[in-house]
Amino acid sequence: MEVRWIRSQISPFVHLYKNGQEQDGEQIPEYQGRTELLKDDIANGRVSLRIYDIRPSDDGQYKCFFQSGAFYEEALLELQVAGQ
Repeated sequence: MEVRWIRSQISPFVHLYKNGQEQDGEQIPEYQGRTELLKDDIANGRVSLRIYDIRPSDDGQYKCFFQSGAFYEEALLELQVAGQ
């Protein structure tokens, strides 16, 4: 199973969870140590990404890819950082 959060390209990524482990080898440096995958409901195909220490540069589109076996889903969301 893989859950990948990206900004505008596949790699480097904002956050990657693959084969039961967090993967940070190619993570965008600006996000290192600031992201957490909330996977309490992962068995039902639901996950969330938490970004700590929000910055104006975090503003914009994020895409989430979820794959488990033959099942694949993706979602697009827009993060608007207030107070810019």
